[in-house]
Amino acid sequence: MNSNKYTLDRFEGDFAVFLKYPNEIESIQIHCSNLNAKLKQGDIVNISAIEDKYEIELLKEETIGQQEKVRQLLDRLKKQ
Repeated sequence: MNSNKYTLDRFEGDFAVFLKYPNEIESIQIHCSNLNAKLKQGDIVNISAIEDKYEIELLKEETIGQQEKVRQLLDRLKKQ
């Protein structure tokens, strides 16, 4: 079983596009019918792959932490 962290970048048609966390250079596309949770852009997930089947776990605390970092960065940029 292969397991890695990814960020949900966007939806393209019937596919969700995930970028490998944290460098976000590598990507994978997973058909939306394979998503086992309601995910939104920016969510950080752990994806385990066995052949063509995926198990996707939302990493809620990491997602919240990343959202807070982005909010802080935007606040600093607005003050400049």
